[in-house]
Amino acid sequence: MTRNTHPHADMLISYAAGTLPNSISCVVACHLTLCPDCAEHVRRLETVGGLLLRQIEPSIADTMFMERAAAKWPGDLPSPSEPAPDPAPEVAESWLPQPLARYLGMSGDQIPWKRVVKGVRQYWVKLPPGSGQMRLLRLTPGKLLLEHEHTGMELTLVLQGVYGDHTGDYVRGEVIEWTEGTLHQPRASGEEECICLIASENTPYFSRLAARLLRPIMGF
Repeated sequence: MTRNTHPHADMLISYAAGTLPNSISCVVACHLTLCPDCAEHVRRLETVGGLLLRQIEPSIADTMFMERAAAKWPGDLPSPSEPAPDPAPEVAESWLPQPLARYLGMSGDQIPWKRVVKGVRQYWVKLPPGSGQMRLLRLTPGKLLLEHEHTGMELTLVLQGVYGDHTGDYVRGEVIEWTEGTLHQPRASGEEECICLIASENTPYFSRLAARLLRPIMGF
């Protein structure tokens, strides 16, 4: 794998387009709260996407679909006068990003960690079917995990401490993307506990297609 501590350009485009699986999207959202550069890049992507959508004329079929949807689910459509929901309370734990705290509906000290082996605890985040898998992993300082090979794409975001392997060490806010066939043996370096958010899901074809279509516009 190539060392890169940020989501790659295609992934940020897919995130801005809203086509990433829930698991991967959550990791990217958390990274954006910790990386001003990527957050600004996504804002520019969303601006470009909004301008492109404004140039598309709504078709008769689109109008008919929205009318049928409004007739069938009138209570589900948002009202312009409807007040915005109250913001989620601030979390006391500095390691827990707001997007994850909002989704979990709990603070860091409320997470029901489960022991896997000595020095390793984890918490599987419940996601809707077809949304991929996501978990929080907590390692004691110096813990070395078993060597393993990845069978698909996996995204890891370091939230606390130092997480590393043969490719180097990664600190808070940094993202590591593991591709299929990657063989590594993770470890928790440093003197404090290491906490990571890990998501896995193959990127759908339409996400890769959207990235290829938008790349020339953004100059990638």
